[in-house]
Amino acid sequence: HAAALQYECSSFCAASPDNLMAPPKFKDLGKQAGDTLCDDDKYESKCEIKSKVKGINLTSTFTGNTNTGELGKAYIKGTLEAKGKYMDSDISLKFTDGGEATVKAENAALVKNLKLTAEYTVGKAPKLSGEYKHDMAFLTGAYDVSKKALDVTVSFGANGISGGLSHKLDLSGKSTGKNIPDFKTTYATKTLELTAFCNKGGKDAGVSAMNKVSDTMAVAVNVSQTKTDKTELGIALGGSYTLDDATDISATVSNAGNIHALCEAKISPALKIKASGMVNTKDLANMKAHKWGLQMLYSL
Repeated sequence: HAAALQYECSSFCAASPDNLMAPPKFKDLGKQAGDTLCDDDKYESKCEIKSKVKGINLTSTFTGNTNTGELGKAYIKGTLEAKGKYMDSDISLKFTDGGEATVKAENAALVKNLKLTAEYTVGKAPKLSGEYKHDMAFLTGAYDVSKKALDVTVSFGANGISGGLSHKLDLSGKSTGKNIPDFKTTYATKTLELTAFCNKGGKDAGVSAMNKVSDTMAVAVNVSQTKTDKTELGIALGGSYTLDDATDISATVSNAGNIHALCEAKISPALKIKASGMVNTKDLANMKAHKWGLQMLYSL
């Protein structure tokens, strides 16, 4: 959420390591408002410990309540990931407490501005994905071999205006009905971000706005309309504030009766704590209607 306060691009673009200016990925269009409104908070309890041994990056993660964050429902899962470099590729191995093993390889050296990724979990079909950056476009693609489904996104950007679409292609030939792409467009400056989106052929559409009031404060609003059996209007209003160099807080309220709060604090150069919670004011007596999360991120 500090990122929402430290947004300094004159045009809504992101610089790659080789100084290539490219628009953001489709999923990151409108991200400043989303961060301010706590949209990506997973309400999970997590302890993550990172270390490095002989050039190999090790990450041990223990998580609880990862599905819903519901109070009174506790369980713990663990993963161990080792990541290193072989020739021009980044290789990672991931193991879970359930006995699942995954190997992942990323290569960004075959073609300039192109990154290819292959991922294989033992007992499952592999997944392939790729990203290509251009100074005015960003393309991504992900293919699920088991589902024979290809997810494609493309975004364009220039002079502070970015737009794009996301489309899922069913290559199995079993798909029925219309498959309409999702659309999104964003206008951004150093202090302002305006976004409009249209998903599921207009069944989910809306606008969001983020305004950086000062170097330490930002406010955001999201207004959306969802069409199911009936049309529902959703309104969320939130803000984020940087208390000091180590602490950020944010809060959001919505017309659905939900109140979200988040606090991120850097206790030391190696330790970061993140606490979050959501209370449903329309169902206070139901403990399952409320969510919480506490994360500890530690680097050795």
